[in-house]
Amino acid sequence: MQWVVGNSHKSAIGEIAAPRLVRIAAAAAPPANLPYHGQIPAAEPLVGPIDRQTPLAALPVFDPGDERSRPNVKLQDGCNNRCAFCIIPSVRGPSRSADAANAVRQVRALAADYPEVVLTGINLGRWGRDLDGRPRFPALLRRLLDETPVRKLRISSVEPMDWTEELIALIAQSPRIARHVHMPLQSAADAVLKRMRRRYRARHYEQRLLAVREALPDAAIGADVMVGFPGETDADFAQTRDFIARLPFTYLHVFPFSPRAGTEAAAHAGQVPAAVKKERSRILRETIAGKNLAFRRRFLGRELSAVSLPPRNGRGRALSDNFIPLELDAPDPPPRRLLQARIHTVNAEGAVAASWIPANAAAGRTRRGASRAEVF
Repeated sequence: MQWVVGNSHKSAIGEIAAPRLVRIAAAAAPPANLPYHGQIPAAEPLVGPIDRQTPLAALPVFDPGDERSRPNVKLQDGCNNRCAFCIIPSVRGPSRSADAANAVRQVRALAADYPEVVLTGINLGRWGRDLDGRPRFPALLRRLLDETPVRKLRISSVEPMDWTEELIALIAQSPRIARHVHMPLQSAADAVLKRMRRRYRARHYEQRLLAVREALPDAAIGADVMVGFPGETDADFAQTRDFIARLPFTYLHVFPFSPRAGTEAAAHAGQVPAAVKKERSRILRETIAGKNLAFRRRFLGRELSAVSLPPRNGRGRALSDNFIPLELDAPDPPPRRLLQARIHTVNAEGAVAASWIPANAAAGRTRRGASRAEVF
């Protein structure tokens, strides 16, 4: 290995490598011991201090599960929080934001080929705090809506206290932003949140969640939940379980605490046995499965905006605006299209079958004022 490229330099890896590769390609007689470009010597490791502020390029990344139907654009990296269980500040450095103009260019370019673009970041709601003028994330969203033809933006994950009234209202007002809210929870027990060094308590989270549901009654609302954080008692877990059962969550990402070397929590006393963590995970997954099924069944007979995905197992697929995977009746629509899908079946396992409306039929109904279709 000759090159070591750290996070501080990875956005410039092409610029770093290209001159060396060109010199080798131009050599009339390259050394016999240089069989591939990976052995081109570098003068020094290409790394820098992790806590140094470095520019962040807004670059598209494709989700292999969606087979290049819904590109992600990373707008923010790093984190200034110091959650006890998280190694990210040590390996990603402080929060850094992509330049707004660069983000606009990237989204505009992707919009020519893709109907939906997913906006991502380690701590996306903190976008802009490190830039001149300290702009806020909603301001960037407005620029993306105003300056690009993107047909659908989906926000990946935003921390609870960054779900401001302004952000919620913007999503509610724009049909070009997906009705999909992901708000990490981790725990609903205040004692656990305090030990985690999370910057909110359960009542703060609930206030934000209910504000979202009031403004976006059909939105998917998801959360990350960690079970078995050191010191989590049966009573602590019961608070989290009851909180989830009571509030309008539609899906969860449940995972057991796993100690990471170099984090504060790895050295905490009161490590929870693996069997207990497994059982707590099972309980939460069972709880959310029922809520998710009820959420999907709410839309029986209704039409939802969706983006078509490549077929799987011989059947067309789509993902609804509010994060419901759909199996589409034949004929399969072309991938990477926005369409209207009418849900006609939700089975006991939650699989959702839908018919889809061709662009000409939906456009005709729109002209007659029967419905507002979004088909491109």
